[in-house]
Amino acid sequence: MTVIVGFLEPLLDEAQARAAQSTDATARAHQSALTLMSEQATRMQRLVDDLLTLSRLDEHRAPKHEEWIDMAALLTALTQEARALSAGRHDLRAETQTAARLRGNPQELRSAFTNLVANAVRYTPAGGRITLRWRILDGQPAFEVSDTGVGIAAEHIPHLTERFYRVDKGRSSASGGTGLGLAIVKHVLLRHGGSLDIQSEAGRGSVFRALFPRERGDSSH
Repeated sequence: MTVIVGFLEPLLDEAQARAAQSTDATARAHQSALTLMSEQATRMQRLVDDLLTLSRLDEHRAPKHEEWIDMAALLTALTQEARALSAGRHDLRAETQTAARLRGNPQELRSAFTNLVANAVRYTPAGGRITLRWRILDGQPAFEVSDTGVGIAAEHIPHLTERFYRVDKGRSSASGGTGLGLAIVKHVLLRHGGSLDIQSEAGRGSVFRALFPRERGDSSH
């Protein structure tokens, strides 16, 4: 898939240049076909990457490497990524309510948090608000992503972390999702002894909360 996507990129650039300089319908059709091929190849590559990630997570019950993570710095980085993904369409906010660090595998946790943030951007209409929050909730370290997006009906919530489960198949496909993001989140949290709490209502937004055991938080720094 990497090779296919790599070859398609220059072909698409060339087709776009030709279409811009020509009124020929054939040139525009060629560009349209290559655009579709590139989009689908990229989506397939994301799917393969997510499947490989799940496979790696299934191989071991606990992370091989752990360290103390500066969550304030990570929250800043995640917010910057969210702003780039949003392209100015949303009101993005970050709230660091505790100085506590988090003990875990940096790559796995960042992957999980990134999936939660990307989902919020993907399913929140332009003009909506998305808030990333790091805090201690009833003694437990908690990373939260709340939004004012489309929300989720109650009957779907128990199934959201199932592989390939989609609330709205058409909307999920159009947004470029693979249907594996929340499954990855669930696996990462389980490996860290944590859990995913989802609060949502159709038409009124959602809160996705990653909760961790008390011992994984460190408030001494």
